[in-house]
Amino acid sequence: MKTTKIVAALCLMGLGAGALWGSQWIMHKTSTPKFCVSCHSMDYPRQEWEGSKHFANAKGIRAECADCHIPQEGWHYVKAKFIALKDLYFEAVDKLDSKEKYKQHRAELAQAVWDDLKATDSGTCRSCHSFDAMELSQQTKLAKQMHIEANANKQTCIDCHKGIAHFLPVMQAEESADKSATPKGSNIIDTPTLYATEMVKAQGAKGGEVRLMPFTEVIQWQAQGDQIHGTIHGWQQTGAESVVYLDLGKRITVALLDEDARNNVQVLQTKHDEVTDSEWKEVNVAVNVAKAKMSSDLTALSQYGNNLNQNNCSGCHAVIGADHYTANQWIGVVNSMKDRTSMNKDEVRALTIYLQRNAKDMKTK
Repeated sequence: MKTTKIVAALCLMGLGAGALWGSQWIMHKTSTPKFCVSCHSMDYPRQEWEGSKHFANAKGIRAECADCHIPQEGWHYVKAKFIALKDLYFEAVDKLDSKEKYKQHRAELAQAVWDDLKATDSGTCRSCHSFDAMELSQQTKLAKQMHIEANANKQTCIDCHKGIAHFLPVMQAEESADKSATPKGSNIIDTPTLYATEMVKAQGAKGGEVRLMPFTEVIQWQAQGDQIHGTIHGWQQTGAESVVYLDLGKRITVALLDEDARNNVQVLQTKHDEVTDSEWKEVNVAVNVAKAKMSSDLTALSQYGNNLNQNNCSGCHAVIGADHYTANQWIGVVNSMKDRTSMNKDEVRALTIYLQRNAKDMKTK
C-alpha cells in the first residue's frame, strides 16, 4: 500500500514536471520571431520591424518580437501569452488579411499595445534600457532634458517613445486634417471674454500700436460696428515693458506694445518675482481691435492648437502632452523642433502659446 502511494506520488510529480516543461517549451517556441511572423497578418508589422533600428543597428543588438511584446516573467508574462491567442482568431477570421485592413485597424492594435506597456511601466523596454544606465552626457541636449524630467516625473518609456519599431497610426491626423485651419473670427456671443484667433494689430485706446497674440484675452469689451473695444490684462517685466505676459514670471506672450502704447498702460501693482529676480508690473491695456479677428469660442481655438501638436509633432516621436513641460520650458522645446516641421511662423506661434497655456504649471490657473 505504501509502495503504491509512493509510485502514485512519483507519477503525479512526473506528470506535473512534464506539464510544466511542456508548457514552458510551448511558451518559448511560440515566442520566436519565426513563429510570430508565420501568420500572414503579421507580415506587415514584420516589414516595419525589419526597417527599424530595433532590427539592425551599428551596435548589432536586435530586439525581437518577444523582447518588446512579452514581459519576461510573472503574471504579465502569462497574461501576454493568453491575450496573444486573439492573433490566431484574427488570422482565422481574416481580420487582417490585407494591407488595407491592417491600416484600418492599426490605431486599435497600437493602442492596445501602448496600454499594456503603460500598465507594466514599460517593463519590456526597461529590460534593455534604464535611466540608471544612460550616459546622459552623450545624449543630445533635448534628449538629456527629456530623460531627466521623465525620470523625475515617474513617466514611463511609452509615454514618449511610440512608433519605434512600427509606424504610428495616421488615422487621427487624417480625421483631424479638416479641423486644422485657423479658427474663424467674428464667432462672438455675449461672454465675458473674447480671444484673438491669430496675431493681429490693434490700437491702444489712448494711442500707439498693440499687437495681440493668438489666445490673447480681451475682457470688459463692447462691440461698436466692426471694432471691439476692450481691455487686455497681464504682466510686464521691468526693463522689458514692450512685452505683456499672461502671468507673473511666465513668458506666455499676450501682446507687444510700441512706445506710445507702453506710455498709456494702467499699472495695477508691482511685485518682485524670485524666479526671474526682477520686478514685474500687473497692467491693463485698453485696445481697439477688429471684430473679425476675435472669437468667444475658446474650445475651437484650443482644438486648433491641439491639432497643430498632433499633426506636426508626431513625425519623429510620440505626441507630447502640453502638461509635460512648464510654460517657460515649452519655448525652448518648440524652438528646437520647429524647423523639422512644415509649420509657418503663425502656426509655430499659435502652437507655442497653446502648449504654454496648458502647461503643467498652468493647470491651477
